[in-house]
Amino acid sequence: MIGGVIERAWQILSRWAVPVMMTLAYALLAATSETDMTGKAWMAVGLGFVLVAWFVFRRLTEAAALARALSVGDTARLLALADRHLSRKRRPAARAPFLVARAFAHLLRGELSEAVAVIEAARPGPELQPLAAAVKIGALVELGRPAAEARAVVMIRAPRAPALAWLAEGQIAWRDHQLDAAAQRFARVIDDVRAGSAIRAIAHVYAARIAEARGEAAIATRHRATAATLATPEATWLRGQGTRSPIG
Repeated sequence: MIGGVIERAWQILSRWAVPVMMTLAYALLAATSETDMTGKAWMAVGLGFVLVAWFVFRRLTEAAALARALSVGDTARLLALADRHLSRKRRPAARAPFLVARAFAHLLRGELSEAVAVIEAARPGPELQPLAAAVKIGALVELGRPAAEARAVVMIRAPRAPALAWLAEGQIAWRDHQLDAAAQRFARVIDDVRAGSAIRAIAHVYAARIAEARGEAAIATRHRATAATLATPEATWLRGQGTRSPIG
């Protein structure tokens, strides 16, 4: 409980300490300077620029933290960011990134039903839709739902993130017992360094399953070891400690 209070206090300080101190400093400067109202007005304009720059910096920092956590699949960080921001955001567009983040964290931890429930509550825009769709398709496949249900999920191809579409297509092909088509898609994901370590780790998990289905034990072991290396400690599904769906 004490740790939670300290964390909350730190969050407030990190967000508001600089604006409050800068406002007090400008107020003191205006009060002690020998200038007319025009000079004080220009000081107020300067303060406005400082505050705008600060909040833009904060927003960019938060976006960068979320993007990195999604890329590496840091489930603890994703859940922490979601808990922090969802409690104070009300607009669907503002909530969507953190709902997608929470759903992705559930998927990586093997909490598949939770991942589906959270992603269905999100309303992601075009930029987030490919990841949201990939999360839902992955969870449905892992739950053993019919391939037609996963295929019905709308997937917008992202030119800057083609690996998400390849991953979803590979998972559906795996569910359809089309091992050659699935292996081709997962190989493309694995070779795409832009995909991020978490997405590539998922592809390695499926590549291992395909190798096992073909009786290639050594190759399967190598893929599983790579997936575990790419995964963060809390991503138990990627480490073979969570839910695992059979083919069929």
